[in-house]
Amino acid sequence: MRLTAQAAILGALLAALLTWLMINGKGEMDAAYAQTQRTVDAIALAESRMQHDVLRARTGLLRNYDPIVAHLREIQAALVGLQAASGPDDGEMRTLAEAIAREAQMVERFKTGNALVQNSIAYFDSLSDRLSESDIDPNLARAIAALQIRVSELARDASPKHLDDIRARLDALAAAAPSNRGADIAAIVLHGRQLLELLPQVDTVTRSLPDASSETARQALLEARRALRDQRQARADGFRLALYAAALALVALVVRVGLLMRAGTLVLRRTIAFQSVVAQAANHFSASQPDEIAARIVDVMAMVGTGACTDHCYIQMLDGSDAVHLWNRPGLLEPRGWPLAQRVLVPDIIAAAEDYIFVETADAIGPPALVRPLAERGVATFTCARLRRGGRIVGVLCFERTVSVLPPWMRHSRGLLHVVAESFGAALERQHVWEERREIEATLRRAQRLEAIGIFASGVAHNINNVLNVMLGHAEIAADALPVDPGRAAEHVGLLVQAGGRAHEIAGQILDYGRRGCATQATSAVDAIVAETVDLIRTSTADPTAIRLTGTADGAIVDGEPAQLQQVIHNLIRNAIQASEPGAAVGVQLERVRLPGRRVLSHGELPSGAYVRIRVSNTGRGMDEATRARIFEPFFTTRPAGTGLGLATAFEFVQEQAGAFDVLSASGVGSTFEVWLPARPEAEPGITPADGTVMIVGATRSALQDDEETLAALGYEPIGYTDPDAALTALRAEPGRFDLLIVENRPSGSVGLAFARRAARIVDRPIVLSLSATDTVRPEVLSAIPIVDVVHRPWRSNALALTLRRHLGSDARSAPPRPRDLGERVVAH
Repeated sequence: MRLTAQAAILGALLAALLTWLMINGKGEMDAAYAQTQRTVDAIALAESRMQHDVLRARTGLLRNYDPIVAHLREIQAALVGLQAASGPDDGEMRTLAEAIAREAQMVERFKTGNALVQNSIAYFDSLSDRLSESDIDPNLARAIAALQIRVSELARDASPKHLDDIRARLDALAAAAPSNRGADIAAIVLHGRQLLELLPQVDTVTRSLPDASSETARQALLEARRALRDQRQARADGFRLALYAAALALVALVVRVGLLMRAGTLVLRRTIAFQSVVAQAANHFSASQPDEIAARIVDVMAMVGTGACTDHCYIQMLDGSDAVHLWNRPGLLEPRGWPLAQRVLVPDIIAAAEDYIFVETADAIGPPALVRPLAERGVATFTCARLRRGGRIVGVLCFERTVSVLPPWMRHSRGLLHVVAESFGAALERQHVWEERREIEATLRRAQRLEAIGIFASGVAHNINNVLNVMLGHAEIAADALPVDPGRAAEHVGLLVQAGGRAHEIAGQILDYGRRGCATQATSAVDAIVAETVDLIRTSTADPTAIRLTGTADGAIVDGEPAQLQQVIHNLIRNAIQASEPGAAVGVQLERVRLPGRRVLSHGELPSGAYVRIRVSNTGRGMDEATRARIFEPFFTTRPAGTGLGLATAFEFVQEQAGAFDVLSASGVGSTFEVWLPARPEAEPGITPADGTVMIVGATRSALQDDEETLAALGYEPIGYTDPDAALTALRAEPGRFDLLIVENRPSGSVGLAFARRAARIVDRPIVLSLSATDTVRPEVLSAIPIVDVVHRPWRSNALALTLRRHLGSDARSAPPRPRDLGERVVAH
């Protein structure tokens, strides 16, 4: 920056010097001298023409003085131009002006005298013509005529002899003038004598006019201008030499500035590219759903870290979750001491005065408490931003560079890291708000279910009591009739079983509805579950062909427990069969749909994205608008034997998976129920097939055999142990043989957890805990062992395959073992 400022100042000085040298080095005196010479020549030409016109006017050939006046004005205009280009102290110019002024005065005197002469001649001729009439004495007429001829010759001959002759004739004419013409003769004599008096004066002016020319003054002016031109030309040559030297210096400066500008252009180009990366990172978060943010944090860190040319980028959460997110530049291992060494810096980061910290260990720039430990770990530059939520620090975002110092362009782009930190902070805040909202909604739904159960408990109890009374009545009748009429007893026993099944169904629906909202995280393969459910219902219906399954979900996977999704589909198909006439067709259609924008359905609103649509339709009696508005209310039913919990349970499940219902129905035309569930993103291409050796530690041999068959069908090599000590011995003997461990934990004890804790000390391999459907383990227990994931029995092939692929993929398997951090928490899925 200092070099650029110095170059700018030096360039300005050189530009000013070049301008001054250019102004002083121009050969403008050549042009000025040429212009002066042209103006002087114009004055000379105008003077020559004016003198010619004066002679013409003197001889009577020029009837007016307009040409003379025009020439005089040209001379004066040229003089004004010369004076404007000269200074006030120009002596030659003053001399020329005085000469032209004298010449102008003489012209004016000539014009005045010549005008009187020409008037006198004209008047003389007029009087002479009047005295030449026939009644005049012939001698007088001849004398006047001779005199007139002499006067007319004055234009050509104004010599003294000629003037004396005219004067003598005038005297003789005056002496011999008759009395009757005395006045006219006196006038002729008067004008003649006046003419003789004026004519010498006019001739004197005419003869002296060429002698009064400004030629001498003009030549003096030209000589002075020529001398000044030569003097300034020599000075201009010196300035041009200096201009050449300054131009060479400017060329050197331009080259220097060009190099600086090229470096600045590179900095600007990289800065703009990083701005684009920052914008893409912000858009990546903006385009993500709240539940996708956690999965995309590392992707965004990779974008920003690559764009910022850093080696490591990581986030450490300080909100109690102790979660960490790490990205390393390809080809680099984790930062030294990760993550314990980085957590040691957190108190000093929090104690810093600024939210944004920049450290350069080579120059000891930054907080001293951070410079030394970073330098000991080999960190060249360190950038950190504190993430806040409501004014409270909830995490830190850090960038480390160990290979080399910070690039020059990055020094000018550190402010963009503020924008990056704000983007991460906003995304984490959005995720936190979404999680709180989901938790509040789940709590509210559980409260609503408990309230609904409390409200309708008496009605449900009454229904169950009625069913139990029927059961007891039939049992008593069967008991009384058994010895006497066995056939009648069998009939009542059958009715007893039917009533008991009905009571069991009512109790099961109540339990299912009460358990909603507590499901564990799992995924379901839609095609397989729908096909299995349809086959199951077909086996229990009188006309299996009435259920028509069409379409496919193209292998789509959705969130949610398979059993719960199966229950939703089972309720919808059963309701459709019960609402239709016997033997009427019930359609079940699967389709994978991508919504380009938001869509509002009858019972929910969906954002853009990929979805699976499960459509169940019937041609039964349909529903009116009032019924459609209440079909998902708990305990609302239109069937006398219904409980009103089937659709309510289905609606709760679909809502929990961020899906929606679209119900189309009208009285007399049937109903269509559409379930829209978000499809999980497809697996990226290039995923390696499932393989690897899995250790299974179970309770019984028969259960282990079933588990081994399940894993073998998924493409893995299973090895089962019922004795934990034998399994530990195998781990000690061949630590690298097993790629993953599945440990069964019984609800009655913690044998599985104890084995997992001991196995974690021997090998660094993922450990998955297998639990029963009703068993749970606290997260702090799982993180202390640590357990990477949890699966529930009975195992579902699709969910188990996703779990194993997540921990046995090519990236997970190729990652080098890292030291276990006892404070790190693993969230169970």
